[in-house]
Amino acid sequence: MTIDWYSPGSIKFDSRTTLWLVQSLNCLRDGYWPPEASGYIDAAIRQKNVSKRTQFATPIEFAAEISERLEKCGIDGLILEAIESWGKSEETMARYLRMPTWSIRKRAKKALAYVSSGPTRRWHNSRKRKGETYQQFKVRKHRPHTIGQEGK
Repeated sequence: MTIDWYSPGSIKFDSRTTLWLVQSLNCLRDGYWPPEASGYIDAAIRQKNVSKRTQFATPIEFAAEISERLEKCGIDGLILEAIESWGKSEETMARYLRMPTWSIRKRAKKALAYVSSGPTRRWHNSRKRKGETYQQFKVRKHRPHTIGQEGK
């Protein structure tokens, strides 16, 4: 588990906060926001910000969002979740899936890059970015550069 801590308002779905959310997924699914490293919570301060929402709504919403994003990645999303949330090692996953360790590491890294697409999901079209599936995302950076061969 990482030493970082983020409040719900500071989540930007960049790679750092997304990794923290994946690592905290079990806690979020249980309806609790992970406590800060110090673990100190002042009950008097907590009561000042009375919300009309239930206390567990925000963690569950983030858990659902991360789970949906991971599912879009298929087996690669499962690898990322197993390593970061369940505590499985890359070597263990490599043995389970009969793949080289470097492949497991690469797949987890690629899934994290897809899942941490910012507030706008990668598979939705937006003004800033055309939507793309995980399969399209995986191969787009590996296309050979063919300068001057556009018409062929």
